[in-house]
Amino acid sequence: MPSTGSEDKIEAFWKSCREYIPAEDWDASFASWSFGDSAELANDLLKLVISGAKTATCGALFDYEADNEAIPLEGSYHILTDFEGAPACLIQMSSVTLSAFRDVPVVFAFAEGEGTYEEWKQAHTEFFKRRATETGNVFDGETVLVLERFKVVYAIPE
Repeated sequence: MPSTGSEDKIEAFWKSCREYIPAEDWDASFASWSFGDSAELANDLLKLVISGAKTATCGALFDYEADNEAIPLEGSYHILTDFEGAPACLIQMSSVTLSAFRDVPVVFAFAEGEGTYEEWKQAHTEFFKRRATETGNVFDGETVLVLERFKVVYAIPE
């Protein structure tokens, strides 16, 4: 199957990141994705990552299951894109844990860089309720989240 222009850009970006990762990882697999469910949200969160304000993210386990995607592994590489799919930075997962929404530590919420704990809780409740509706799930305090901490390996200079 021929690759799309976006896939070519992702692959070229991965190759350009080689000087920032250990040689033994040059042939590592990687995932590419954008944040959120809208252009505004995706691009705003990407800016937070590039600025260093956002060093964590989370997703509902039901989304991984609905998309038939594996949970990220510690040490795995991910290319973050804007909402249109253009690569912007390479991150590496430093930890991946599971937690019920009601048990997400305040320190983790702050690492997401999106405001106060209450602002984080409200925004994530709204987001996960939308996702639950779209995937035929229910969101509540018991919903299991995948908590991901990461470091930026390389970002395209602005």
